[in-house]
Amino acid sequence: MEYAEKSSVPLALRLRTDNSVLGRLKNIAFVSSGTIGTIAKYYWHGPDEKTWGLRFHILKNILHQYLSESLPHSTPNELSAQIDFSYISDYIELNNLPSRPLSPSVGWNSEFNIVVDESACAAYSLEKYGLSCTKLNRLVAEDRVLAQQGKPRTISCQVVVGAQMAQCSKCLASVHPHSSPELLMPQPLEPSERIIIHFHGGAYCVGERSLTHLYIYANTSSRAGLRVFSPNYRLAPRHCFPSHLHDCVVSYLHIVSCGFRPENIILAGDSAGGALAVELLMILKEMSLPKPAGLVLISPWVDSTCAGKSWTTNQGLDYLPGLSFEDPFHPTRLFYAAGTPFSKSMHEELKCPLVSPIFGDLSDMPPMLIQMGEYELLSDDIHAFAAKAKQQNSHNPGAVQVEVYSKMPHVFVIFDFMDEAQQAFASFGRFVRAVFGN
Repeated sequence: MEYAEKSSVPLALRLRTDNSVLGRLKNIAFVSSGTIGTIAKYYWHGPDEKTWGLRFHILKNILHQYLSESLPHSTPNELSAQIDFSYISDYIELNNLPSRPLSPSVGWNSEFNIVVDESACAAYSLEKYGLSCTKLNRLVAEDRVLAQQGKPRTISCQVVVGAQMAQCSKCLASVHPHSSPELLMPQPLEPSERIIIHFHGGAYCVGERSLTHLYIYANTSSRAGLRVFSPNYRLAPRHCFPSHLHDCVVSYLHIVSCGFRPENIILAGDSAGGALAVELLMILKEMSLPKPAGLVLISPWVDSTCAGKSWTTNQGLDYLPGLSFEDPFHPTRLFYAAGTPFSKSMHEELKCPLVSPIFGDLSDMPPMLIQMGEYELLSDDIHAFAAKAKQQNSHNPGAVQVEVYSKMPHVFVIFDFMDEAQQAFASFGRFVRAVFGN
């Protein structure tokens, strides 16, 4: 194990800390050890569940190993302020999820940059959210200064077209990005084009440009017959709350300014991205801005306090590890205030609806589809969120649909070779068509 030399606290880091050959061999050894153990256990004891094949076991256990062991979770809470989280950010980025372009059999993807100019620097009128509003407006002020200096910040955004998005809604002709490059550009193909805006998950720390998410976007694009846009918002711990939320708001408003009508947009998100989608809707409602037509949440992380009993009862069934808030590397602490010791006051701050949307007003939401796995640690929190959303939208029966996929873990659609994932993508497509009435 190597130690982070830049930190005043010795941290045992099990993955590579540089791009050297030795560093890459370390990662290979890390993955190989878990894979060999999984294969041996699978053939010796059989599958953990009859419907889980060897490929699923290997990937699920690699994810669990990565999330459990890549960071030193035994570090004491009182040492939080002494950790060099800039160095930890470099380490996380170096060992992020793999990224490469989609293969043509799956779809096509490209990126464009959103320029955060002065027109994107309007203040948030969200006084009811107190400290969170103050932090958001602090970010607006920083963006305004950069724009006035002629050095505006940019936010990259993915555009994804699924391979099975076989027809152009306008001309009913076969489409292909090589023959129709406008498919990967951020302008409407026609005035009434419908699209999906998806906020990626990854505990606000990883996930941008990841191949796992590109596959999610390609699958939903194919099933819904719509293009998918996904902003690469700033990540923690280099950029803590509310940087990710601010970037998603700016990205959404920019896409609308490009000519896409809110009533033609489906907002989606998985895990942390699901929370961002709900938080964006709360902001739009509070500021009296037009809302999108529908909402799809895949295993949304709606409670950053992780209060549900399933965080304990489902341990060992999900690939997510159960971690203590005393751990400086707990995902909530990493994204909210990395380097700040955990305290009662922080726990109360986490109950702000712009941090944990389960504590917010969920009334007057657009039609909502929630997809979740039976075995995920977030199960109880998601059920509680869904129950509250149904209760606060009781005047509109069927406005909140919940699908629980048997024996599936968190964001199970990343295992797109599983039947359950394909069923979820198909349901996503049916929901989109129902929202738009076709």
